[in-house]
Amino acid sequence: MILKEISMKQSELDSWRMPGMAPIVSIEKLSKEVKSNYIVATSGGYDPIHPGHISCMLEASKLNKVLVVIVNGDWFLKNKKGKAFQDLKARCQIVASIACVDYVVPFPIEGDKSVSQAIEQMRPFIFAKGGDRTDAQNIAEWETCEAVGTRIVTGVGHPKHWSSSDFLKDWGEFVKKGFLAGNR
Repeated sequence: MILKEISMKQSELDSWRMPGMAPIVSIEKLSKEVKSNYIVATSGGYDPIHPGHISCMLEASKLNKVLVVIVNGDWFLKNKKGKAFQDLKARCQIVASIACVDYVVPFPIEGDKSVSQAIEQMRPFIFAKGGDRTDAQNIAEWETCEAVGTRIVTGVGHPKHWSSSDFLKDWGEFVKKGFLAGNR
């Protein structure tokens, strides 16, 4: 399989980083800095981030030496929810500020509802999924992980008690009631 160019320019990603954050890197830079057999990767839209996401990252970080969080691009969220609540840069910066995260890899590729191409290039030792992602039926990257020898660990973090989509739906209903316009 010929892989599409999926990474952003590292010079742009360097401008996203603030002091104290984990590095926000391209897959190419990550590959130069970390051996894949040390990597545990997880992925998501993180829009908005919630305690379930954090618990998955915390638990995943204990599975191997280096936690890499792949953040899905805005196209993924537009396809899933109709619109991204926060742009890719903001979501990467938030994830990079979580203490257990070692690297953040933005994944802005359009037309892909998975991070399979990122997994294929990174070849992490472990791919961790939490919440309601449990098997080949609901983990789009399953076949790719098997093909490249990446072990899949499911049930990472707390059970699915939170939903970014539900948070946004509730907020939308609040806004429709006019609370932000001072109509209380």
